[in-house]
Amino acid sequence: MSAHSAVRAEPPNQAQRPSFTYDAFLSYSHRDGEAVAGIQKGLHHIGRRVGKLNALRVFRDSTDLAANPNLWGKVSNAMDQSRYLIVVLSSSAAGSHWVNQEVAYWLDRRGPDQLLVVVVEGQLCWDGENRRFDPGRSDVALPVLTEPGVLPAEPLYVDISGDAPWDPHGHAFRDKVTDLAAPIHGKSKYELASDDLREQRRFRRFRRAAIAGLVFLTLLAVVAASIAVVKQHEATQQRQRAERERDRAVALKLTSQGQAMLAGVEGGGDVRALQQILAAPRISPNADTGALFTGVVARRSTVKMIQLADPVNSVAVSPDGRRIVSGGDDKALRLWDAATGQPIGAPLTGHTAPVRSVAFSPDGRRIASGSSDNTLRLWDAATGQPIGAPLTGHTDAVRSVAFSPDGRRIVSGSLDNKLRLWDAGTGRPIGAPLIGHTDAVLSVAFSPDGHRIVSGSWDESLRLWDADTGRRIGAPMTGHTSWVLSVAFSPDGQRIVSGSHDNTLRLWDADTGRPIGAPLTGHKSGVYGVAFSPDGTRICSGSGDHTVRIWDAATGRPIGTPLTGHLNWVWSVAFSPDGRHIVSGSWDKTLRVWDPHAEESITGHTLPVIGVAFSPDGQRIASGSDDKTLRLWDTGTGRPIGAPLTGHTRTVSAVAFSPDGQRIASASGDKTLRLWDAGTGQPIGAPLTGHTDWVTSVAFSPDGQRIVSGSGDGTVRIWDAATGQPIGAPLTSRTGQVWSVAFSPDGRRIVSGGFDATLRLWDAATGQPIGAPLTGHTAQVRSVAFSPDGRRIVSGSIDTTLRIWDAATGQPIGAPLTGHTGQVWSVAFSPDGQRILSGSDDATLRLWDAATGQPIGAPLTGHTAQVESVAFSRDGQRIVSGSDDTTLRLWPALSPADWPALLCDKLAANMSHQQWKEWVSPDTPYIAVCPGLPVPPDNPTR
Repeated sequence: MSAHSAVRAEPPNQAQRPSFTYDAFLSYSHRDGEAVAGIQKGLHHIGRRVGKLNALRVFRDSTDLAANPNLWGKVSNAMDQSRYLIVVLSSSAAGSHWVNQEVAYWLDRRGPDQLLVVVVEGQLCWDGENRRFDPGRSDVALPVLTEPGVLPAEPLYVDISGDAPWDPHGHAFRDKVTDLAAPIHGKSKYELASDDLREQRRFRRFRRAAIAGLVFLTLLAVVAASIAVVKQHEATQQRQRAERERDRAVALKLTSQGQAMLAGVEGGGDVRALQQILAAPRISPNADTGALFTGVVARRSTVKMIQLADPVNSVAVSPDGRRIVSGGDDKALRLWDAATGQPIGAPLTGHTAPVRSVAFSPDGRRIASGSSDNTLRLWDAATGQPIGAPLTGHTDAVRSVAFSPDGRRIVSGSLDNKLRLWDAGTGRPIGAPLIGHTDAVLSVAFSPDGHRIVSGSWDESLRLWDADTGRRIGAPMTGHTSWVLSVAFSPDGQRIVSGSHDNTLRLWDADTGRPIGAPLTGHKSGVYGVAFSPDGTRICSGSGDHTVRIWDAATGRPIGTPLTGHLNWVWSVAFSPDGRHIVSGSWDKTLRVWDPHAEESITGHTLPVIGVAFSPDGQRIASGSDDKTLRLWDTGTGRPIGAPLTGHTRTVSAVAFSPDGQRIASASGDKTLRLWDAGTGQPIGAPLTGHTDWVTSVAFSPDGQRIVSGSGDGTVRIWDAATGQPIGAPLTSRTGQVWSVAFSPDGRRIVSGGFDATLRLWDAATGQPIGAPLTGHTAQVRSVAFSPDGRRIVSGSIDTTLRIWDAATGQPIGAPLTGHTGQVWSVAFSPDGQRILSGSDDATLRLWDAATGQPIGAPLTGHTAQVESVAFSRDGQRIVSGSDDTTLRLWPALSPADWPALLCDKLAANMSHQQWKEWVSPDTPYIAVCPGLPVPPDNPTR
């Protein structure tokens, strides 16, 4: 779109012109920073004279203003020192306190004459009669600019919504910035463009002269190099060192930025974050590969991320689960392969305004769409071609569409306050509009039997309708305190879920219209999308707080932690037909596929989980708890196996599987150990008695014939695993409680850690201590473990550190491993001995490089209380943790060689060459870091 109301602004009389520090002040939302940077760069360049730094002095807070307590004072002073105000409009700016305050301040102090407007996204419509921007038709106008009489005439405004990535060297974008710059320069657009062209030609002449000089210098350098052959090798080495240092610096930048993006402390988004993290080790072998693990863990719930050029308003999954359709602000629908994230065919075009809603027909052969152009359209899902003419009848934007279960009808809801029914075969309306809402209809859905329709509205109510007669069923369903943004029926048709601008979800009885229970709370912003899982047991929701949440449909309680990663409002959510995945679409211009189970914890214990262990085959997990029970869990599903194992009368403090996986040993605060049949859950024999205080730790010998235990009575005991009888006398050191014990891999030694801050080695055959205590910790040692080769020992202490020890000499290896901010309660070696795992009362787990002692990636977060116990699976692919928050959690622990492939699987494309230059370095050769993924063009078609 070209500039509107573009007129030449006459320059003020030079004698009368006040002195200003800045030519223009940019008022914008920081979410539009990329576009604003392009505007600023264009204003700097266009009309710039050779030898001058910038053509115009432009104030932009991210570059000219440091954050401090006097923020507004600095901003207002900068505005007072600026000749023009340029306000950049978008949905984010419309809701920005700062942008609204800045424009209001300008109008109050300076009036509208030097006000210029740029539109980055959305619609802006002038209301000439009332001399304002029309609030009904403009979705990005600031409230202050919609007040009647606020502007004497339509201001100059420029629409750059279609010009991403806003490069001033691009012809179309530069032309629009010239429209913007002309009145500031006090020239017509033609004069400014002519001046700019003239200066560019001067610059090229200077550049040719410089190149000629450079060629001359190069010739001299060649001559000098030929004379200095002896130094050539040294120069080459220096260059290679410089390149390695450059590559190391680039890799460090990429990993640090990528991890900051994943943590949400730096903009850029997850797609860019993972691409940068993947690029770092390809550029420099010294790159921190721990960032790869951070990506794997931080986005373990993300299956696929698809980057688009425009905000996504609606998503739907085909009935066979193989395709996804999205509709967005680019006025088009797009089809995607749900497994690969690759586009299927060309965009589906035909609408003349943003697409607000999409839906697949029950047989998957057609797609319906609703648009802000007031129409619906039907599409052939196989060819992408429109079916027939647009469906017309609504007098305002169509915000929601849905097929009936038999696919013969379509229902639509519109900002005209009405619902309409349509014949899906002919496209003709069925009967009169459904009237009853007093404000815009934002969401509609058919019941599973097709006889009822539910709708949600800006009037804060839901309504039920008879789908056959079009009549209202009962009274409005009220309870929300703001707009009802989304509605859905449960698969059995007995319940309805709604999402509202009041930040809550509600469940309703579909027969009575009454609310079921209290509102579902947890979101921090409006709930824009809701959906039931195919089995009706779960609900997913998408919100303006940028998260997707999962809820138990029976209890209304949240399941797991929110799914994070989106950078803007989540407008639409949908379950896959098998219920295994969730698809979301967001205004951050991405579409995501999620594994909703990845963030779920394993629940069942009613008190803290103190001990955890994997079975040797990795298919089961045993846990012990303060609730006095053991539980067995299916590793694949996270579901309990059988009933709790009961018998202990106090806390179950530790659990261990026998090497053959047939038995479980448990230690308890009731001073006993117990053996259990791992298949039946039944106790084997009587409790093992002999300790006189809490039994804190238990382990099987590698051959499964012996058990070792540690106790608060200060002793270590060895037991016959077959008879349950003690072997020999207790191993005593008289140093206080023994907190942890472990057998060496050959079964010949035992290590213990205790209250006195030391470790001790014991001869497992004689019970005699081996050498002196291992000293170095400054507080109690709570956990010990041997490396798989038996040559090292790792310990964790309440002094917040881990230590690695030489098992032969008892000497510490290297410095303490620091990083936890709380006591270290549990440690374990990976089966290959290359990594160490720890759990702490700072509620995190950490992975460490066993060779260097350096942490691998960021801490593993998710637990809400201290981590009591951690364990690796036998194959080293998974980690289990138990916590005082009463839950267990499973974590990915694949080997470092697998991390790049895991991250590439989450992406749908490599960086483009232009992105590589901007994000990585223009001096580093391009690398397609994910070989199986496409390289997008530098200027993708919209």
